[in-house]
This record gives sequence, C-alpha cells and structure tokens, in this order.
Amino acid sequence: MLLDIQGLSVRYGRIAAVRDASVNVAEGEVVAVLGANGAGKSSLLKAAIGLVTPNSGHILFAGSDATRWSTAQRLANGLVLVPEGRRIVMSLTVEENLLMGAYARRDLEAVRKEIGVIYERFPNLGERRHMLASVLSGGELQMLAIGRGALARPRLMMLDEPSLGLSPRLVQELFRHLVEINRTGLALLLVEQNTRKALGIASRAYVMELGRVVMSGTPGELLADDRLEAAYLGTGAKA
Repeated sequence: MLLDIQGLSVRYGRIAAVRDASVNVAEGEVVAVLGANGAGKSSLLKAAIGLVTPNSGHILFAGSDATRWSTAQRLANGLVLVPEGRRIVMSLTVEENLLMGAYARRDLEAVRKEIGVIYERFPNLGERRHMLASVLSGGELQMLAIGRGALARPRLMMLDEPSLGLSPRLVQELFRHLVEINRTGLALLLVEQNTRKALGIASRAYVMELGRVVMSGTPGELLADDRLEAAYLGTGAKA
C-alpha cells in the first residue's frame, strides 16, 4: 500500500474527531472518504499530512512509518494535501501561486514545462497567468489549487471537499480533470460530500460517521447498501 492509516484516533480536547479509523490507498488508486459534516473526514486528512498529531494509531507511507514525520517530510516524500477552501494567496499572481507548489524543487526547467502542461489542461489559468489570483472564479481557484499540488510531484494527492461551492457544470469539469490526473499514475484520496460524483471515479470508498469508519467497499457494494442510500444519497448529493 502507498498510504496505510492504521487505527488512527484524533482528539481536540474532549472531542474525539477520529476514532480508531483505518484507511488505505494503493499506488495509482482513487479512494473516496464519504460522510456528513463532522464525520471526521477532514481531521483524517490533516493527520495524514501532519497538521494535527494523532493520539493513537500509525500512518505508513510508501512502506515507512510516517506517523511522526513533519509536514515538510511528508511533502518531500510525495504526499500532498489540497485543503478545503483552496488556501490560495490572493495577492500573488496565478503563476506565483503555482510556483509555491514547487518551492522545494531545483529542476527549474522541468517546473516550467510542468506549468505549461497545467496551462494546457486548464486554459483559463494560462490566460490569467500574470493576473492576481483574486480575479479567478471559484472553479478556477480550485483548478489552481490542484495545479499547485501537482507541482510538488506527489505520489498521492489528498483533496478535501474539492467540489464545495462549485456549480454543477464546474463540478462535472472538476471530476473530469481528476480522472485525467489519475490516468497519469497519481493516486488520489478524495474527501467529498458529493457522494455520487466521488463514487463515480473511485475504485473503493470508506464511509465515516462520528469519527469512525462504518462502511467500506467498492462503489457497487456501497451503492447497493440501503444504509448509504438512506444516509448519503438524498437530493442534496445528486448534483
């Protein structure tokens, strides 16, 4: 397994955000983590990237115990998080934001070529490369965040609610791009409330409730389970 989270627990004071959760992702795989607000999905990703310290459990990455690695060590080894809210620096240009993703790299010519590929994939970003990021739409900001993450040359990209706040058309475009990115060999761990879209591109998925993993399986297995249908496939998840 590329990422193997074993028995992870995360607490904020008295609040147990993640409870004995185990999640794994293989090389080149797309795995979704589903659940309602407050289920512990974002805390799982924050622990995986090192932004919060787990109270118990282990995080293995590429066969090494990464539980106590710093966030910088995880990034250097190929683990990247595209956070909820995108965290774009609005006072920088589009290209400057992209270059932030490559800050640890020294192969500048390769970085330039990869930025060119990003502009080909996301033409709107190319057209606005010298403009401040503040001029971008919500969908363009999300594409910028994904491009910035890709420039770190990850082996696994984790995305926290990438479709949040996007129109149905932009959600369609986003998921199409995620499929294209995965075809390059990049593994994806996708935290997403748009259940149908996430299951449409994932090979496996986990469902979290109150910090625990309560279901897991292939999209077909989960879609056939009445519990998922009742809890997560209501009108709001069909966009």
